[in-house]
Amino acid sequence: MLKTLDANALSFIFLAALMLLTAPLAESTTLAQLSLAQLVDSAHIIVHAEAISNMTVWHDGEIWTITTFRILDNWKGQASPKIEVWMIGGHAGRITSYVPGAPRFRPGEEAVLFLEPTRGGKISITAWGEGTFRVHRDARTGESRITQDTAIIPEFAGPDHTQPRNAIRNWPLEKFKARVLQAEAAPRGIK
Repeated sequence: MLKTLDANALSFIFLAALMLLTAPLAESTTLAQLSLAQLVDSAHIIVHAEAISNMTVWHDGEIWTITTFRILDNWKGQASPKIEVWMIGGHAGRITSYVPGAPRFRPGEEAVLFLEPTRGGKISITAWGEGTFRVHRDARTGESRITQDTAIIPEFAGPDHTQPRNAIRNWPLEKFKARVLQAEAAPRGIK
């Protein structure tokens, strides 16, 4: 018993030392925000949709949340009247898999989604939070307005660290749709 404990302790010490020695070699990740034109180019499908339901599944050893959306308006590509969007993470039984930046939706919530196929042929959101624009109604005017999920991420903040550099916040839905359609119609390389 003592030898097993000593071997486990030695393994732990070796692993901790290895981590400390290799930490300076690790590279940091810098987030580069995509422009609206880049998002439009990257997305295969762009839709204004309403979340209907969520379902969590195990797939390839990971927990995934599948949100079914009803398409309200199709802006780019071909989408069926209902689509399933796969995002990694979720709750399965007593296990929770939280993946920072993976959007989650409540039934009844509206969003404009920039979508692309995954390697496995499922549909997912282009650049996750960058390709997710929540729709809300202005309480005073009733107008539909959108805010990009990344509008609240500090890495995308401007010089004063309070306002997002290029993230879209509280735009009228129709203005946003016009910009997306304009970016889609622009010749490649000139956007």
